[in-house]
Amino acid sequence: MITSSWQRAFGAALFSVAMLGAPGEAGAQASNYPTKPIKMYVGFSPGSATDIVARVIAGKLSERLGQSVVVENRTGAGGSVAAETTARSTPDGYTLLTVSSAIAVNPAVYSRMSFDVERDLTPITLVGALPTVLLINNALPARNLHEFLQYAKSRPGQLNYGSSGNGGSIHLATELFGNVAGVKMTHVPYRGNAQASAALLGGEINVLVDTALLAVPSLKSGRVRALAITGKERSPMAPEIPTFAEAGLPGYDASIFFGVMGPANMPKNELDKLSAELNEVLKATDVRARLATGGGIDIVGGSSEQFAQYLRSELLKWKRIAQESGAKAD
Repeated sequence: MITSSWQRAFGAALFSVAMLGAPGEAGAQASNYPTKPIKMYVGFSPGSATDIVARVIAGKLSERLGQSVVVENRTGAGGSVAAETTARSTPDGYTLLTVSSAIAVNPAVYSRMSFDVERDLTPITLVGALPTVLLINNALPARNLHEFLQYAKSRPGQLNYGSSGNGGSIHLATELFGNVAGVKMTHVPYRGNAQASAALLGGEINVLVDTALLAVPSLKSGRVRALAITGKERSPMAPEIPTFAEAGLPGYDASIFFGVMGPANMPKNELDKLSAELNEVLKATDVRARLATGGGIDIVGGSSEQFAQYLRSELLKWKRIAQESGAKAD
């Protein structure tokens, strides 16, 4: 904006010419975005659920924007390394971050973080949520959620559950289940989902909350049983599994969400364009086929403001659960 001192120095005539030219120039700059490749960080390894979501979205977003959207994996600290890198980047629309629920869990379980999720990052679009399933080993004498809760409540602390590691999304998701259901179980952390799944199949642990994507293959073994799945409706990947509401525990929801964020203070034009384009990406038939039909993700979409509101509720939820359970990251 032209200041009053500039007006006095160069006169009213020059000021008028400048003001006439400014709107057109600004509009041209906004319509030209993007003019170079966009980098999209992922805080997890190649092949992870977050990485797959990022690459599916990046490919279609690149088509729509006419510029490359390059996915770069920056692993470490439960996704926080990539998040911090994004937070410290120039907020010009050329640095994005694909996040999972870890972005809301990490502030609750790490004693120190070098950035603030709400202050230093901008929510752009909520991609969707991957339902989680409550699995038990077949050795337990429970055929449904009601029977399991009766069994577990009569044996406080005697049943054990696995997770992909201390302070991770699955750890807190199971603590939330115990909180809502009123059951107490013993936590056994493993180094990743694969090890926790193997432990359940082998009978080392009794219970595992796992994503629908990973739970379905485990069910085919015949050694585990699914009691309920998160979400408002049954998953097309496993329509035989009742929702928690159907099974008698409507207050439990710990789906793993995915979204796209950027640095704080992104220009409104770039933010609005990215949000609009990402929502169109999520409507694409091939994207829905890979994420929803093939990946079990409930597509959400929506505005930046809606994602911010949802993220705030998730931050508060996991902070409460971490405080009540004492959960901490390794």
